[in-house]
Amino acid sequence: MTSLTLLAACALIPWIVCATLQALLTVGASAPPATRGRALCHYRRATLFVALVLLPASAVAGALLVDPSLSTRWPTAGSWFFSSLSAMTAWVSLALTRRTPEEAAAMSHLETAGRAVQMAAAPLSAVGLSLLAHAAVEALLPFGPIAQALTTAFLCIALVIVVSPWLVMKLRLWPTFPQRIEADGVYWHLAHLPAPTPFLTHTAALPWLRTALVSDGLFNRAPVHNWQTLVRYEVGGALNGRLGRAARWAVAIPLSVIVFISAAAVGADDPQKLVAAMALAVFFTGAASWVANRQPSSKLDLSADGPSMQELAETLRSLPPCLGQALPRTSRKPLSSALYNRLFALGHDPGRRPQT
Repeated sequence: MTSLTLLAACALIPWIVCATLQALLTVGASAPPATRGRALCHYRRATLFVALVLLPASAVAGALLVDPSLSTRWPTAGSWFFSSLSAMTAWVSLALTRRTPEEAAAMSHLETAGRAVQMAAAPLSAVGLSLLAHAAVEALLPFGPIAQALTTAFLCIALVIVVSPWLVMKLRLWPTFPQRIEADGVYWHLAHLPAPTPFLTHTAALPWLRTALVSDGLFNRAPVHNWQTLVRYEVGGALNGRLGRAARWAVAIPLSVIVFISAAAVGADDPQKLVAAMALAVFFTGAASWVANRQPSSKLDLSADGPSMQELAETLRSLPPCLGQALPRTSRKPLSSALYNRLFALGHDPGRRPQT
């Protein structure tokens, strides 16, 4: 398979999959609003699952099926370039084909594609940095093979979880806001999550960077004091439950170490296999970090620095109907079923019940 054929497949397969899912899961305009809402939610979840599978798959395909004649001098760099290009093509195609009519009217094709590229910069740069770390440790550190493998694995994990998101924010691919939020005696920075939909109303906390990500849908469509309340709620969730989060990290980190060591072993003699295996290790570590950092909805708590139940209910009620959902980095949707039941039981009306 040539490189052009691969890129064409990465562009067409998401379109075919999304068209199929849309035909199977969506309903006509004559259906009741609640039915249309549930169908749209199911379609969003299905396409999200497709993205989680398709992105690492396209990255692996780009690394393994690259034309060797184009990367003979720097085979690892060439494989990473085609791996990144394949994953980027698939993600942009998915972002463009999964849009609803409302999203298509609100955001142009070019802006949607640009947002997809901005979001993809984090995992793709993490793969490149991990490959550089692997080469640097082998060339510069006079350790034994076991020590080198462990050093590389821990360094790659730090690059994926900390350095890569910090880098995309420093490069202004994810612009930072001038506002800051104070919680637990520490100021948190706010950064824009460039989601390829203008209706996303999520915020997510990155405790290790003292940064909260805010989608432009939340920033632009909700009143300032309301989206700040939701940020305080997310930050408060990140500060609570440290014991349970530490236990999950104690499982996620060793698993990621094993995956990165295995990736280095698989690609020891073949740069293309090394890039493919590193891409899978980066996506695995990203998923493991999300699982480790999330707060289960059944154990939500509000810290002293977080909003009151009344403030949270008023904020959720003021948000526009959510036309698009994404998987939040840390904990939950803006309104989960567990949180809705809790607020309602305490006498607070949080608005529309979330679709299940």
